[in-house]
Amino acid sequence: MIRKKYNYRTFKLTPASKVTIFRQREAKLPKYCLLLIFVLFWQTSFTANPVYTASNIHTVQLHKKGWNMSYPIIQLLADEQLTLSFDEFAYDTRNYQYSITHCNSDWEESDLMQTEYVQGFMPNPLLDYQYSFNTTFDYIHYTLDFPNDEIRLKLSGNYIIKVFESGEEDNPILIRPFYVMESMVTISPRIKYTANSSLRASMQEVNFKILHPNFTINNPRDEVKVVIQQNGRWDNRNTELKPLFIRKDELAYEYSRENLFDGGNEYRWLDIRSTRFAAEHVEKISFYDPHYHFTLFPDKFLGERSYFYKDDFNGKYYIDVRENRDPEIEGDYTYVHFKIPVPDPYIDGDVYISGGLTDWLFNENSKMEYNLQTRMYERTLLLKQGFYNYQYLFFEKGKTFADVDRFEGNNGQAENDYIIYVYYRSVSDNYERLIGVNISNSLKYTPGL
Repeated sequence: MIRKKYNYRTFKLTPASKVTIFRQREAKLPKYCLLLIFVLFWQTSFTANPVYTASNIHTVQLHKKGWNMSYPIIQLLADEQLTLSFDEFAYDTRNYQYSITHCNSDWEESDLMQTEYVQGFMPNPLLDYQYSFNTTFDYIHYTLDFPNDEIRLKLSGNYIIKVFESGEEDNPILIRPFYVMESMVTISPRIKYTANSSLRASMQEVNFKILHPNFTINNPRDEVKVVIQQNGRWDNRNTELKPLFIRKDELAYEYSRENLFDGGNEYRWLDIRSTRFAAEHVEKISFYDPHYHFTLFPDKFLGERSYFYKDDFNGKYYIDVRENRDPEIEGDYTYVHFKIPVPDPYIDGDVYISGGLTDWLFNENSKMEYNLQTRMYERTLLLKQGFYNYQYLFFEKGKTFADVDRFEGNNGQAENDYIIYVYYRSVSDNYERLIGVNISNSLKYTPGL
């Protein structure tokens, strides 16, 4: 496979921030599906999250068509589509195109020709757009349903979709991951309290079996890879598990420590669907010409309280408005001011707002700053009207994943989604297949997609 050589290039996103894009210079280096390693003042991620959004792009959503709270997973060769949508702060449309790239389980580009995994030609134009109506921020709302008549996907696995201006494929405005799966195996999960008495109150144990009576696996430890993801988080994914027991047509993953996750807590919620009436947790709504500002009441440390179950979206959000009919183009953008009191700033790490509202990234956009006058960690986010979930996570220096306990508490009985991805690659395969996916809930135990 011929790999491109790239040069360094710097360009402006905003008058106050520059983005330096490091492109590969040698063919020996792995070519990540991100294609570019973005070193940003406001978007430096500590985790392998294959997500990028340019500064003028907002509210990027990718989900099953007609089900905006779903994970971006579809069946191979089935009559299913994903919907990608986003807003661009602009007055005029641009000649946007999109392309799709096949990746391995580590989100590196597969060694496949484009014609091997796509039926059709790329790139293709993005033609479905609408202008915002009666909003304080002018934006253009773009929508794309795929696979479609122009592009069909021929192989299972991890994919990314890129959107870019015509002729600028190496300078995308957004990158998002999605999954195409085959149902070759059955995944039977069992999410429970851990047997370890010292961790039982705070941790959740994810045991599961992979049943493959009609699918031959000759060398499970080398041919099968499993990834477990909690809700939408990328930082605490488990990618190292090997089957503990190998039986006829069955692989058992029944560990006591290696498959533990922090239970955390139910997500905090934010309702900004109305600019006229302040919902719970909103201290005041102000209009500083020409934009709205939502000031929230200071949040509290939930770990100091007894666990209380309440329904949440496990970090997701949906767009909605109270006073208008079409939230996609009539939903306004507002400045939302988050704050949480802390007596003194932490010196051992940083505080972040986590969830779909910050694309699950730990970067300058989601990092909170300590205000010495108010003695609070604070962050202002620009959000479209809707209903949001979020948490405060602490990223300690030198750690590879964030801590939920410091602000949210840690409860073994908390409700979480767990997505189990099963990849397969034999010695004769030149790519990783995604042969099974299971989505289960720690309380509801409802498997499926």
